Amino acid sequence: MGALRAVVNEDLDRALIERIAAGDEGAFSTFYDRHARRVLAFVRDLVPEAAIAEEVAGDVMVAVWRGARRFGGRSRVSTWVLGIAHNKAVDVRRRRRLPEFSLDEAGTIPGGDDPAEVAVRVADRAALEAALALLSPEHREVLQLTYGFDCTQAEIAAIAGIPVATVKTRVFYAKRRLRDALDAQHVPENIA
Repeated sequence: MGALRAVVNEDLDRALIERIAAGDEGAFSTFYDRHARRVLAFVRDLVPEAAIAEEVAGDVMVAVWRGARRFGGRSRVSTWVLGIAHNKAVDVRRRRRLPEFSLDEAGTIPGGDDPAEVAVRVADRAALEAALALLSPEHREVLQLTYGFDCTQAEIAAIAGIPVATVKTRVFYAKRRLRDALDAQHVPENIA
């Protein structure tokens, strides 16, 4: 069922991009509603200041509006959009010499109402965020794209503009460093 949903979503996104390329503002509004939160979540991991991250995410959506005609269909629409987001975030980080990481203020802890369970999940989330803060932006990015956005290694390579072999290496070392950081905090591995 998940594979069917992905195909349907991709077909819808491609149709929206075609309509955006033709100047359809309604299609852009629909596309924006479907992707703006994901783009912002992705950018927030690369650009630590919330206001700047929101500005970058907005710039990404403007780039989609302006560049829809240039979407060649060689990748998934989400890969194309995240590639734009990656490039804009890296540019802003370089230009403004931003610090490398900020914890996500909007993070939520899913689950039941049992205060003890909530406390454990909050502590686990804090430990995971602290461990992620020790990783380089490149390592956080490949983990986020792999586990948060379900991207393939080929898609990550396209987004980040690096070879697939580099993606594999970064994922390997990112997981190792994350595990080491969690071990140093004596946190169970099942939260990573």
